[in-house]
Formats: sequence, structure tokens, C-alpha cells
Amino acid sequence: MEPLYDYVSEIANRMYPTWEFDDSCGEYFQTDSFRGWDFVHQLEDGRLKCPFTKEQYLENTPIIRSLRAIGIDTEKFWMAMLFVYDVVREQTENVQQVPTSVFEEFRTFAKYLQENPDAKIRAWRGREHGATLESDLAKRMLGKLLADNVAELYAKLSNTRSFGLDGFSVNLKSCYKITLAVKCFLPLLEKFKEEDNRSTNPNKVSYNRMLLISRIVYFFGYTDNPKFLDNDESISGIWTSYKDKEWTTVGANFR
Repeated sequence: MEPLYDYVSEIANRMYPTWEFDDSCGEYFQTDSFRGWDFVHQLEDGRLKCPFTKEQYLENTPIIRSLRAIGIDTEKFWMAMLFVYDVVREQTENVQQVPTSVFEEFRTFAKYLQENPDAKIRAWRGREHGATLESDLAKRMLGKLLADNVAELYAKLSNTRSFGLDGFSVNLKSCYKITLAVKCFLPLLEKFKEEDNRSTNPNKVSYNRMLLISRIVYFFGYTDNPKFLDNDESISGIWTSYKDKEWTTVGANFR
């Protein structure tokens, strides 16, 4: 990707890794995230829609001052803002609830296949009917499908009648939006200058990363509580409560 997308690439590769198989050495290696490239294509094609503008972002003095104080490139971070907003929208709006049993079965299978590349895959009925997948190439292809297209595969599965739901109509609460935004932003911000808590006044520069993210989620419209602008207590409470919760929903589109 172009340098302008450095922060997008960092977030996408961590949150939505893509793996390729190298036939020459017989091993998998990580490549640029499919989800990151998908964002770039959406942006270049004019398909990305957000309720805020770059001008509004640049005019948000508390956010811009903190980014510059920490050592963040504001142009690259604007792209990260757009990416995270799109990822959160995709994962929390018009999604469908996946029954826990189905979700756990599929996740267990995917994990086992990843940890045991020599395993055989067999489907059977009774004693005399069945098919076994033994080809290394076929198993690699299935592993790549799982690694690259988990969100899309979940979406396709969730269209089956066994889920007992009609369409994608679930909208998750704002606490889930906020939690996902923190998961995207925090590791990136922690790579920069050490935190300095000397100033949390909204009119002064703050080095507090959680307060910075708190102001970003307020900017995104995930909350209208003005306390998110003044301190990090609210967002830290949400993060503590929801960061380890399992997500069993899928989006209708993985564009």
C-alpha cells in the first residue's frame, strides 16, 4: 500500500490478517490484509460514506493537538479514522446473530485445522458413506478460505434457515462500537510517545491515549455524553466490561 495507508495497514493486518502459502518453502506467510485493500478500493471508487468530513476532523483542536503531540501523522491518521469507522459500521450495524453452538463449532474447526495442518478432514454418514479430504493442496485451499474470508463465510452461513432469523437487522449497542474502536486504535497509538498525564483539560494538549480515543468516538457519534470529552473514565469502564466478550454476530456484506 501507499505510505498514506500505513496506519490503515497496521490496523488491518492486526485485526484482519491475510495469509498466503509459499509452495517453495511449504509455509504460510502474512501478506497485506484483504480487508485493508478492500477499504482502499472503496475509497478510490467513492463508495465510502461517513457522516463527518476531513475539514471537521482537522478543525477538532483537542484531537489534532494530541495526535501531533504524540507524533502521529494527521494525514495518515485521517485514513485510519475512515477505516475504523467503516469496520465498526460493518461489524455492528445490520448484522445477524449467530447461534452460539454454530459459532463455536465453526471456530473450533478453523482453529484445529490451523494448528494441525497434517490432519485429515472427513465427512461421513454411518459406516459405508463418507469422503475424506487428504490432499495437502485442498487443505491449504480450505485454510486460505478460512483465513481470508471468515467474515464472508459467516455471512453466507447465516443466510441458512437453520439460523431461524430473517435477514440482517440487528444493531449492536454503542458500547460494542466503542469497544471495537478501542481495539483498533489503542495498539497503534501505544507505539508512539510515552503517555503523559499532566494535562487532561480539553483546552490543553493531552497525551492520554484513552482520552484521545474517547474524543474520537464522540466525534464518530457513538455517544452524545460530553463526559467523553473531559476524561477517560467512561470509555475505560466500557473497555474493561466489553473487551473480552465474544462476538457472535456477522455482517451482511464483506465488500
